[in-house]
Amino acid sequence: MVPGAVAVTSGADHVVEALDPRGAPLLGSAVAVGRPLRGTVVPELLDALDTARRTGEPIGAAGVRCSPLGDAGLLLRAEDDRDRARAAGFQQLTEQLSSAATPEEIGRLTATTAAALIGADACAAYRRGEGSDVLEVLHHNGVPGRTADRYARVPLRRGRPMSDAVLTGEPVWLEDAAQWRARYPEMAPVGVSEGHEACACLPLRVDDRDLGAVVFRFHRPRAFDPDDREFLVAVAALCAQALDRARLYTAEHQARAAAERERDRMAFLAQASRLMEAPLSVEERLRQLADLAVKGVADWSAVHLVRGSRVEKVTVAHLDPAKVEFVERLEQRYPPNPDAPGGAVEVARTGVPVVMHEVPDELLVENAVDETHLELIRAIGMRSAIVVPLLVRGRSLGALTLVQAESGEHFVDEDLTFVGQLAATAALALDNAALYEQQRLIARTLQNALLPHALPMVPGVACAGRYRPPSPDLADVYVGGDLYDVHEDAERGRWALTVADVCGKGPEAAALTALIRHTVHAEVGHGLAPAEVVRRVNAAVLRHHGGARSRFATLAHAAMTVHPEGATIRLVNGGHPPGLVLRGDRVEWVDVPGRLVGVFPDVDLAETEVRLAPGDALLLYTDGVVEARGPEGWFGDDRLADLLASLAGASADRIADGVLAAVSEFQGGRLRDDVALLVVRSEPTRPAAYRPGTE
Repeated sequence: MVPGAVAVTSGADHVVEALDPRGAPLLGSAVAVGRPLRGTVVPELLDALDTARRTGEPIGAAGVRCSPLGDAGLLLRAEDDRDRARAAGFQQLTEQLSSAATPEEIGRLTATTAAALIGADACAAYRRGEGSDVLEVLHHNGVPGRTADRYARVPLRRGRPMSDAVLTGEPVWLEDAAQWRARYPEMAPVGVSEGHEACACLPLRVDDRDLGAVVFRFHRPRAFDPDDREFLVAVAALCAQALDRARLYTAEHQARAAAERERDRMAFLAQASRLMEAPLSVEERLRQLADLAVKGVADWSAVHLVRGSRVEKVTVAHLDPAKVEFVERLEQRYPPNPDAPGGAVEVARTGVPVVMHEVPDELLVENAVDETHLELIRAIGMRSAIVVPLLVRGRSLGALTLVQAESGEHFVDEDLTFVGQLAATAALALDNAALYEQQRLIARTLQNALLPHALPMVPGVACAGRYRPPSPDLADVYVGGDLYDVHEDAERGRWALTVADVCGKGPEAAALTALIRHTVHAEVGHGLAPAEVVRRVNAAVLRHHGGARSRFATLAHAAMTVHPEGATIRLVNGGHPPGLVLRGDRVEWVDVPGRLVGVFPDVDLAETEVRLAPGDALLLYTDGVVEARGPEGWFGDDRLADLLASLAGASADRIADGVLAAVSEFQGGRLRDDVALLVVRSEPTRPAAYRPGTE
């Protein structure tokens, strides 16, 4: 009989087939070979016998362990200290596994606590990833280092004990070297190496999910009796359930971490987007972007831009300024190789991103000029890097480089999407900035073309003109319709004064402004009086729009003659704000009735004469002056009149600058509409030519 057995029974009445006299007292004095136990043993033991035979599962009662055998027989054995120790150990293992959260911790408990319970000399627990055909070791105990390294990853392949256990879902029991040679002749030399003979390979499975395997090895041959097998299967099932819980916990934890990471990255991208839209220079925005990157996603960051045929570094950032200074000194001593593979220059030129999960030392050696250079590069401690192009509309504007160093982090392929989004944000901002600068240049060029480069020198009269567009943060790219001009009619010895304001802004307003200016010049050259000049302008504007009246303008136009007593001005007003005359410290309004230009075919125009004595000044302006709005309301006519009176005795330039400054200050230093004004001051002496700024 099996060592430790009391009796072997068969049949429904549990007839004793074999009996160990030493254990017979456990069953009762009437027990004998050939006699049934039914009717001779205590009821609780009989119930256990019936249950074990019916279910095929071991069960204990009355100090006897009943284990099923083949052909409906039972093996009866005295419950001993081993059974109680295993029960206590199993309970301890259950408690420990219930608090284990990671597969590695579960593997450690399996390979140590469970192995000790069964008396195994060595044990290894393996994990099978979802969809994987490879088992990866979680923990091993009692396995020599070389063997552990060799079997850290085991491909699933039929004809190997552990693989067979996993692929079939059934344990593999090898009790001695003979069974190894009989069942796995190719694996036998390995199986019985290092002094081992017996081996038990059990699958770790929950429902239909293969989670891994556990292998117990023994130095001596071992007969795995039903209790051994039952216990090991129970241990494997317990470990499998713990692994499944850990899998779910890990999946949930990873999903939560991924969601938090995605949330943080979206917040980072939003912050970067706001930064790239800030009213700063391109270089400053890129510097701040690099600074932002080292606070959240990398240890180092750098930005390179394509400038003509060259690729230039704009900025490099690290939280430690001393390290940035170190890199800058290093690059001064050893200028970077522009042809280095995988570098920012190559990425900027090709538009192809590069991800280096590990920065190999071979790459540093390859790019080092000498040993000193290599030592300095190594001191930076680069571990991982990612370089992405700044792409927009199919063009590469540069490259963004992120490097992990002292943090020990490493970039993975999935990071390319996020860093690519960051680079796209920067590239779009760069492209918009370039387009904005181009549009501003066009706008300035167009605006300057509508204004005189310099007002002519008029003997006896000082002229000052000013034009200011709205503040850039309020109007972006702006081409306004305000105009001032002084034009000489040399043939008739007079000067044409013009201030106009076309409704709207942009190219259409600029085109209409140009039409008005050139029409005035042409008609003045024909010798027409101011009223007739304005009529001709009105007709030209109507023709320009086909009579649709989609655009109109206000226009103040005058003919000025200069004489020893001062100047005489014949002024016509086409719906324009009234002019002001400054005489000493008094201000007079010059309100001339007249209709808007470009609205009606016929315009009723009146002409008035204004005489300027030496020291007197005439101010013509657009509605951006009096309609300026600030905390106190409208700037208004009265405020303008008081301001002009306060400038008594001032030069034409000082008057123009004073009005412009007051309007700007009234609005908190930010003009909300464009402003044009013209000051004509009768002077006893001839003024120098003045070249106005047109910003």
